[in-house]
Amino acid sequence: LFLPLRVIASDWFPGLLAVLDAVITVTLFYYAGRAGGETYAAYFLIMIIALLTRTKKQTVLYSLIVTTMYGLTLYQEVLRTGVTLNLHMLQTFLHIPLTLAVAVACGRAMESLNILASNDPVTGLPSRQQFVQLVNRFVKQARKSREKVSVLVLEIAGIDQIYKTKGQPASNRMIKHIVNRLVPLLKPGDIVARHDHGSLAILSGNYATTSDVANLAHEFLDVLRVPLILSGERVSLGAHIGGEIVHDPHNATSSGVINNAKSALIFAKTRGQNCYEFYSDDMQSRAYDPLFLEMALRRAIERKELSVSYQPKINLSTGQLVGMEALMRWHHPDLGPLSPVHFIPLAEGCGLIEPMGEWILLAACMQSMGWQELGLPPALIGVNVSPKQLRNPQLVTTVSRVLKDTNLDPQYLELEITETMFIGDTDAALETLQKLKSLGVRLSVDDFGTGYAGLSYLSHLPVDALKIDQRFVRDIDNGHQAKAIIKGVVGMALNMGLKVTAEGVETQDQALFLRDLGCHEGQGFLYSKPLSVKSMEQYLQGEQQRQMVDATKNALIDALSSRFEKRYS
Repeated sequence: LFLPLRVIASDWFPGLLAVLDAVITVTLFYYAGRAGGETYAAYFLIMIIALLTRTKKQTVLYSLIVTTMYGLTLYQEVLRTGVTLNLHMLQTFLHIPLTLAVAVACGRAMESLNILASNDPVTGLPSRQQFVQLVNRFVKQARKSREKVSVLVLEIAGIDQIYKTKGQPASNRMIKHIVNRLVPLLKPGDIVARHDHGSLAILSGNYATTSDVANLAHEFLDVLRVPLILSGERVSLGAHIGGEIVHDPHNATSSGVINNAKSALIFAKTRGQNCYEFYSDDMQSRAYDPLFLEMALRRAIERKELSVSYQPKINLSTGQLVGMEALMRWHHPDLGPLSPVHFIPLAEGCGLIEPMGEWILLAACMQSMGWQELGLPPALIGVNVSPKQLRNPQLVTTVSRVLKDTNLDPQYLELEITETMFIGDTDAALETLQKLKSLGVRLSVDDFGTGYAGLSYLSHLPVDALKIDQRFVRDIDNGHQAKAIIKGVVGMALNMGLKVTAEGVETQDQALFLRDLGCHEGQGFLYSKPLSVKSMEQYLQGEQQRQMVDATKNALIDALSSRFEKRYS
């Protein structure tokens, strides 16, 4: 009766339950009147077997002990009664292997339950709870051996979307494929565990320096860049890695080590796709702590600490203003201005990006109309739309309402989407884009070249333009590879009738190279940094004056040319 209870509750005070079981069984023996003290002791030893046997050697050893105990019991029974064999002794003799088998089976069942509790059922890897215990063991060993312990937390990009669109079996197959790729890169003694639904954790004591661990992180990212085939479809992978290297194991705890690695992971995500970062003591002072930032960001929305800056976009051929991009800014009262690379990924993770996106859309459209009412020349204004916003069926309704409330002509609004929208349910995203296009707004693909889309796929999308990511533009001065990539992108985009904007233009040589390729627009510090509302208004006023001067100059030239032609005709 009580053996199954002990098996089920084996993770909760197994020793106490074994003693309780033994006391109850001994009581039953006593009132049955068929057992002596030796039987009680033998039974207690059998219960010890159920708790302690884990290997074959242990099973044999404890079996010998119990058999010897029963043998002594039988020997004393023979000496006391003078009867060599009777029914009672035969029952006792047969009871030895039966009770021993029950005890061993109990021990094996407990071991199986422990394995199930400490391993991930999908991959067979150690679970998060087991990983914490393993980290604790490694840290204790490092205190004696002075070896370096390193922990990496690897988060797989896009797996949540695979789970939502294709279901649990597809995401399980994906994580298995990823594990199969990573395990061959590990050294003997390294441990990989399932940390969360879309993340893995790696524990190692084989690396002595930070550069060694960094090389391992590089290898992980390189392997994950290779697409895999999932249900007949090609799926591009990506990841972020946060790491912690334990330099002082005497002051380290397993929870502290893992939390530091997770904090570094958050910072790695702010740097972009396929990046890694190691924890450092100044991360807290630099306000990289995700919990602190999330609470501060929620307060910032309530207190209206967020603002919008505007960065001009320039025609590379004429040098004239052709538009601007609305960029969200956050000036923390204590920390000062915080970069969007720190708080935008956090907003996406904690569910704040949609209300923030709607707010900046409304603010930008209202500001554009405000400038037009001042008599300033209208300019195309670009607003970023996050993948979460694009997957929201209410986005089209929101954009339509904002345009109606602000009375802005749709032709002056450009919605910039990222390539991550191509992960998952692309049909739904395509339908949303077509509905947005029907409103009369312009659509562009932002940060092109860093994500999942290809130029061939763009031909099926109702987009008007694409923006070349600034990392390619920045590398123009470093070699021919970046130039070749940009040349190919611009050429194919022009053939498809798309307008091309280059982000991050910082030098005149970059601008001339892009202009000669046929790139239409440039955006970057060469022309202007992001400007506040007041500074952007002054910029528009200056642009208006330049246009008036140019118009007057052209009119004067035309008049003089006309008079010259009449005189000599």
